[in-house]
Amino acid sequence: MTKADAGTTPQFTSSSKSPNPVPTSTLLALALLAAHHQPVVHAATPTSYIDIHLITSFTSTGSLEKGYLFRIEASESTFGGSPPKGPKWTTYSALTGGAGKEADHLHHQSTHGKSAHPTHRLMLPPDVDAFLCNESKGTADYKNPAGNSASGVFDPDTLLSGYEGSYMLIPRGHCTFEAKARSAQRLGAAGAIVRNTLDSRYQLINEDAVSTNYKGGPDWGNTKWPVEQRDYECGTHKASGHVGWRAEIETAALNFYPAPYNTNNDVLLTGPAVDGSLCAKEPNLENFEKHCPSQRCLLTGRNASDDGSVLEACCAWDTYLRMGSDGVNDGDAVPQEEEEEITIPALYVTMEHGEELYDVVVDAALQQGETVQFVNIVPYGRWYPSGHYSGVLIWVLALFTLWIAAYESAKEYRTSWKKISQAVNDGVLVFQRSATNSNATGRRRTETEDTVDLAEENVEFELASAAPGNNGQNGGITTTSPGGSFSISDDAEGDDFVGNPSASPNLDDVATSNDEDSPANNARAPTDSIAAALSHPPTMQQQQPQRVNLQSRSTPTAAMQNLELNALHAVIFVVCASVFLFILFFFNLDKVIRVLYGLGGSVAMNQILFYPLYTKLFVSKFQLGGAVVSKKLQSRAFGNLPGCRGENFTWMDVVSSATGYALGIAWIVVGLTRVQPMTNVYYWLIQDVMGVCFCVLILGLIHINTIMVASVLLCLVFVYDIFHVLISPYIFGSSVMIDVATGSSSVDPSFCEKYPTDKACKGSFAPLPMLLAIPWFNDFRGGFSMLGLGDIILPGLLISFAARYDSAIALVRKCSQTSSIRSGGNVADSDETDLGGGGGEATNESSGSSSRRYHYHLGRVIKALFHGYFGPLMIAYAIGLMIAYIVVWTTKRGQPALLYLVPACLGTILFLGWRRRELSDLWSGPKVMQKANRMVGVASKIPEGRSATAREANNSLAETSTMV
Repeated sequence: MTKADAGTTPQFTSSSKSPNPVPTSTLLALALLAAHHQPVVHAATPTSYIDIHLITSFTSTGSLEKGYLFRIEASESTFGGSPPKGPKWTTYSALTGGAGKEADHLHHQSTHGKSAHPTHRLMLPPDVDAFLCNESKGTADYKNPAGNSASGVFDPDTLLSGYEGSYMLIPRGHCTFEAKARSAQRLGAAGAIVRNTLDSRYQLINEDAVSTNYKGGPDWGNTKWPVEQRDYECGTHKASGHVGWRAEIETAALNFYPAPYNTNNDVLLTGPAVDGSLCAKEPNLENFEKHCPSQRCLLTGRNASDDGSVLEACCAWDTYLRMGSDGVNDGDAVPQEEEEEITIPALYVTMEHGEELYDVVVDAALQQGETVQFVNIVPYGRWYPSGHYSGVLIWVLALFTLWIAAYESAKEYRTSWKKISQAVNDGVLVFQRSATNSNATGRRRTETEDTVDLAEENVEFELASAAPGNNGQNGGITTTSPGGSFSISDDAEGDDFVGNPSASPNLDDVATSNDEDSPANNARAPTDSIAAALSHPPTMQQQQPQRVNLQSRSTPTAAMQNLELNALHAVIFVVCASVFLFILFFFNLDKVIRVLYGLGGSVAMNQILFYPLYTKLFVSKFQLGGAVVSKKLQSRAFGNLPGCRGENFTWMDVVSSATGYALGIAWIVVGLTRVQPMTNVYYWLIQDVMGVCFCVLILGLIHINTIMVASVLLCLVFVYDIFHVLISPYIFGSSVMIDVATGSSSVDPSFCEKYPTDKACKGSFAPLPMLLAIPWFNDFRGGFSMLGLGDIILPGLLISFAARYDSAIALVRKCSQTSSIRSGGNVADSDETDLGGGGGEATNESSGSSSRRYHYHLGRVIKALFHGYFGPLMIAYAIGLMIAYIVVWTTKRGQPALLYLVPACLGTILFLGWRRRELSDLWSGPKVMQKANRMVGVASKIPEGRSATAREANNSLAETSTMV
C-alpha cells in the first residue's frame, strides 16, 4: 500500500440415536464466542448523495439564477462527521432535483430548520497546494494563519482563507486521506471531497532522488507503478463482470515529466476512441466499453517491446472505497499530539464523478465579466431506517428458543406424571402417602402456594400383580400379592438428579416409552435391549413386593444420561473458552469452524426437529401415507450390509438424518463459496434453525442443579464477556470477541468486491455461525442483527433449572394429592404440568361458561408468569436482552449481552429465593427435585411392570387351562 493510500481500509464488516460428531463442551464453548451483538455493515457501497447546482450571478442587476445539474454518489470515511441524512424519498430522486423536489426541499427546511440540508459552495484547493499535502510534508501550517499569510492562502488583513463554509474538491494522492481532510478543516472548510485520479496511482520510490536527466521515458528505477488487481485488470483473472482490457501504447505519445507521471496523460488514457483515447484503439469498440466500464487505463510498468518503445496499459478499476484513518504513525510532519480530531465530513468519489465535478467547477471559474458563475452542492446521507425490525425479531426468536429449550428440559417430569397417573388408574401402580416430621433447622419458609414443603412428605410406591380373573387385561389389579408383584428396586446410590450416570443394572437402560410424549432429546433404546430385559422370568426374590420409598436415595433414576455441571466444570469451561477464543483470534480457522458447525447442526436438526416431526406426520399422529408407509419407516434398514449388522437403524432414522445432513451440507457449501453468505436467505435461515436446535439440544444434555454452580458459571462468563468485548481493544487494538464473531478477515474487501470468485475471498467475510441472525430489511448498508447462542445457552442453564424445579414441585404435589386412590378414587390424567410452580386441580372447562374459561386461562397465564421461578426468570431475561439491544441501538457498537443478562437473571432468582425463604435449599440442591427424580425413575419402570404383570396373567391363565 502506497503512502497515498495509507489508511484506506474498506471493509465489508464494521462490524437421538445418531451420535453427535461435535462434543457438547466444544459446542458450548463455540456458542460463548458469539455472546454479544454487533451490527455488520457493507462498507464498499455509496453512503451519501451530492446534488450539484450551478449558480449564475448577474453583476448588472444583482440577481441570481439557480440551476440543478445532476446528482452523484459518494462514500463516507471512517473518520470525521457525516452529512445530514436525507428523507426516505431521496432514495429514488434527488433532494433538490427539479421544481417539485426543490419545493419539497424548501418545505423540509422550513419544517426542520434552515440547517437541515445546507448548501455549500464547491471550491478547488489553492494553487500553491493543489493536493492539500503541504502540511503533511511540513511546508505549511494552516493552524497558524498569521504565519502563512505570505503564502497567499490566507488574507493578510482578515486572516481568512476564503474556504469558510465551503466544500473542497481535492485530488487523491501524495498524502493520506486524513491529512487532506485535516488541512481542509484548518482552512475553515465545512467538508472535503476526495476524487480518485489516474495520476494518484503512480508514486516515486525516493522523492529525493528524482532524475534530472529527462530522456522522454519514465524513470524506471524510481517509479512505483500501479498494482495489478488492486488498481487495474488486464483480463488474466476472473474479475467481476468480466472486466479486463489490455492495450499497447507508444512511449513517445506520453509525457513523464515531472516524474513519475504527468497528469496530462490522463486525457490520453480516458474515454472512448472518438475522444482520442490511446487505450481504446481497437477495431471492436464495443469490446472496450464492455470489458473496461471505467473507460480508463493505467500503465503497468511492463514493456510491450524489447526496446521499451511500447508500454502495456490495462483497464483501471474505478470503485468506491471507505477512506480510513492513517493511524498514529502516519509518517507526516504534523506531530500526533497536534493532530486534532476531524469533525467535518470527508467524502470519496470515483474518477468518473470526480472529473464531472472538476469540469463543472473549472468551467464556472472561467466565466468572467458581467456574469459570474460558481457551483453549489447539497450533500446528504442516504436514507436508512433508524431502527430495524430484525432486532425485534431476534429478541422474539431468542425468547422462543429459550422458552422451548427450558420447557423441553423439564419434559421428563411431565411425561412421568402421565405414566404414573395412568398406571395408578389401571391398578398397575399403588402408592401411598405418609407425613413425616421434619427436624430440619434453619429459616422457616413462608406459607404460600409456591413454597409448600413437599420435600418432607413420604410417598411410597409398589407395583400391583395380576390376578387370573382379569385375563391379564391392562396388566393391572387393585390388590397386591406377596407372591405376584414385580420388583422395581434399584441399588444405585446417590443418584439425586435426573440424568446422572447410573450404576444400575440393564433395566435402567430400557426405554421408558415409545409414545409421542417421550422427550425429543431422549435416546431411543434398541428394541432388542427391551426384549433381553424382559425375556428372563422373575425370580422369587424379584417377586417379593417392595415399596419404593422416595425419601430414600436407593431408588430408580431416569434412563437419560445427562451432564451435570459443577463449579469445577464452570471454571475449566471458561478457561478453555478463553484459550479457544485466542486461537481463533490469532489463527484463521473460520472455515474449519463452519464445517464442524454445519455437521453438528445437521445432527441437532435431525434429533430435535426432523425425527420428531416425521414421527408425528407418518407414524404416531397423522399417519400420512397410510399404514404401509408407517410400517416401512419403522422397519429395519441396511441390516444385511457389511458393518451394519447388529445396528438397529430404521428407515425413519435414515430419512430424518438424510434431511438434516442435506440441509447442513448445502449450508456449508453456501458458506464456503460466497464472499458474504449472510446475504443469502437460505444461509441465515438454516443457520437460525440450527442455532435453535443446538440450544434445545445443549440445554437438554447439560444441567445445573444448584444455583451455587449457576452463580459461579455466570459470574465467570460475566467477566469473560466484558473483558473480550470492552477491555480487549485497549490491549490488542481491537475487540477480540467482535473480531472473531464477525469474521474479520485479512483479505482486502475491495479486492473481493472485484474478484468475488477468488479462493481467498470465498466465505472470508461471514461471521462465525454460532449465532442467530436476521438481515436488516430495507437498509442499503446490508447489515444484520445478531445474538450469540451463548447469550441464550448460558442464562438458559439457570432458567432451565428453574423450569425443572417448578415441574418437580408440580409432580410431587400431584402425586401427594392422590392418597384417595386407596379408597378407589381415580387420578386425573393431566396433560400439562404447571411451570409456574403450581399444580392445582384442573377446571372443567366444558361445563363452565365462556367467561369462566377466559378467567381460567388468564389465571393460568398469570400463574405461569409470576408464580414459581421459570416465569419470573423469563421476564427478567426478556428485560435484560431488551436493555442490551437498546444500548446497541443508542451507542452504535456491539455490547456484551451477558453484562445485562447475568444481573437480570441471577439477581431475580436470588431475590425470589430469599423472599420465599428457599435460598438455602436452592443453593445446595432442592430436596423436592431429588424426590421428583426418583419418581421419574419409578415411571421409567412402569412399562416393565406392565409387561411382567401381563406375563404373570398369561402364565396363570395357562395353568388354569391346563388344570381344566
